[in-house]
Amino acid sequence: MKLTTAGAGRILLVGAGPASNDLAGLLGPPDWICQRSESTAGVLLQLRLEPQIDIVLLVPSADLRPYTELCRQIKFDTRTAFISVIVALPAECAVQRADVFAAGADDCLQLPASPAEIVLRLSNLCRVKRATDSLEDATAVITSLANAIEGRDFYTRGHVERVADYAVELGRRVGVPDTDLAVLHIGGIVHDIGKVAVPDHILNKPGSLTPEEWELVRRHPLVGYDILQPLRTFRSVLPLVRWHHERPNGTGYPDGLSGKELPLLPRIVAVADVLDALSTARSYRPAFSTEKCRQILTTGADKGDLDADLVTTLLEIWGDTAAGREAALAASGFAPQP
Repeated sequence: MKLTTAGAGRILLVGAGPASNDLAGLLGPPDWICQRSESTAGVLLQLRLEPQIDIVLLVPSADLRPYTELCRQIKFDTRTAFISVIVALPAECAVQRADVFAAGADDCLQLPASPAEIVLRLSNLCRVKRATDSLEDATAVITSLANAIEGRDFYTRGHVERVADYAVELGRRVGVPDTDLAVLHIGGIVHDIGKVAVPDHILNKPGSLTPEEWELVRRHPLVGYDILQPLRTFRSVLPLVRWHHERPNGTGYPDGLSGKELPLLPRIVAVADVLDALSTARSYRPAFSTEKCRQILTTGADKGDLDADLVTTLLEIWGDTAAGREAALAASGFAPQP
């Protein structure tokens, strides 16, 4: 039976005994590349060293516990979580299927099973793994593009990483759930991706922008939104990309949102973005001092330009490292202005 994904599926079969040998006999070339480990020892390290493995097929012996523990380690480690895990259980262990799924397994195969069923279920898992890999590749390409765009401006290098770090820590402090912290991190990295449409001479201009140039810069949230909108991987970050220049008092752009129309996550990225812009040097001015940054942010919060509660919390976070940051800027030649 042919594998339905491109290329041979790579399987690590873990276990010893007749059942393991029978399964290995089904999984030969050209459709499968099957590696074997007779015990669970060392498997996690092998997976970290060989990320190209698509599926781990666990074939427990009498004691299921080492296998469920290995499954749990694989699925709850961010370095290996996307590797598919299937557990093959003999009929007498069927009552333990719940334990297998509780450990995070993607599928549970009850033996004996027909060769056709075994290969089909493994093929389906392999297809899911390849699709996940494609999404990861797309994410890597887009984040690399975001960093490359930022690199066009000497003064803003590192900006997106700092915004992402500020946003995640701010989100953590205000009780944002872990899933949204991940959105804040990716959103912070790609929030300025729309600047790909802004010419270098505008990004690096040492003086004030003309009205025409400023209008072009103001389009970058919409350009970024249009770039990412077709990609499912980035669907959750679209509001952050489009609305990171919106303001609670309705004075922002591009949509002029205000009050409750503006969700929490874009508010968080907006505050993080403004803080990093003020505290680092730009082509048209040096970095502001710590006190000046606090003053500008506090004034903005009072006017409703920024979320006041988020400003207060972020300034508390930032205060612990501001002195060290000023020293680093001074040593680099970009001393903050008073």
